[in-house]
Amino acid sequence: MPMTRYTNLDTVLNHVWDELETAAESPGHAYRNLTFGTVHEQVPDLRMVVLRQASEEDRQLKFHTDRRTRKVEALRENDRVAWHGWDADTREQIRLYGTASVHLDDEVAMDLWEHQSPESLAVYVRPSAPGTVLDEPDDGLRSAVKAEPVMEDDVAQGRQYFAAIRTEIARIEWLHLHPDGHYRARFEYQPTTQSFEGSWVVP
Repeated sequence: MPMTRYTNLDTVLNHVWDELETAAESPGHAYRNLTFGTVHEQVPDLRMVVLRQASEEDRQLKFHTDRRTRKVEALRENDRVAWHGWDADTREQIRLYGTASVHLDDEVAMDLWEHQSPESLAVYVRPSAPGTVLDEPDDGLRSAVKAEPVMEDDVAQGRQYFAAIRTEIARIEWLHLHPDGHYRARFEYQPTTQSFEGSWVVP
């Protein structure tokens, strides 16, 4: 089946957001696990995170993390962030830029917590913070959350370490490595029109 080649900027923009919204609900999607970049003490820092919610209407991507991690500390110092994703099947790359906010005990955090499965929240039931030095390999989890299946009561004590990260996207870079020729689009959010303005750029 021939690979789709896009020729309309609005179609590309809608396509990117459609894929992100689908990925937030589909564990097997190429954009479900994305690279998330921050700056900590003037040094770039990258890690993989699981995309949990995406909204084209709000220009938002969300994920959750342990509030004791270095990424939370970094975001409190500098809210500028970047995302990166690659779909090997369609040969598309996305890069998204914007700002992030940390949510601990507000409605944003509670909403994200309540919409997660107990299995995805089990990682927060650990007394030691991520990055703590150990004498031997270990995940640091309590024995209660290692049993199958994991129940809501088992992960409740991890709520104190849970944080929701909400990012607002201001620029999108999309690259398609198409067999008929590579091409690229850029979208910049315009506050005056409250919409993205797109342009084709050299790959």
